[in-house]
Amino acid sequence: MSYIISANVSSVKVDGESIPGLQSIEFKITRNRRNVHHIGIDERIGVDYGPIFVYGVLKVRSSYPKFDEMLLAKPEDVKPFQLVLELKRGPATVKTITFDDCYLEEKTFTMDANGVGITIYTFTATRVREQ
Repeated sequence: MSYIISANVSSVKVDGESIPGLQSIEFKITRNRRNVHHIGIDERIGVDYGPIFVYGVLKVRSSYPKFDEMLLAKPEDVKPFQLVLELKRGPATVKTITFDDCYLEEKTFTMDANGVGITIYTFTATRVREQ
């Protein structure tokens, strides 16, 4: 069944805490795949699947101090976090997407001509669960 999700009532939480100033979230799930060919035939006879990779981007107006602290932490102090995306249609939750064992990869800061600073945080996750 198809739903129209409302961004203004949906939420994104990091370890149970909403991200203030969140502008957008994007994520991509890819599965490593290899074609299997038989000797002497140029057509594929099967597919071999490997691991899943989860990569995401969060855009936050100004910055998110919790992520800034994580990025600047000493290597021995780096801890994974959980990201939960609750997609809603009105007051009802349509789908919950949970990203487990997330780690920040990088941070980029941009400022447009209007003077609004946007920080872009990229993350990876060990797994994604959709409910």
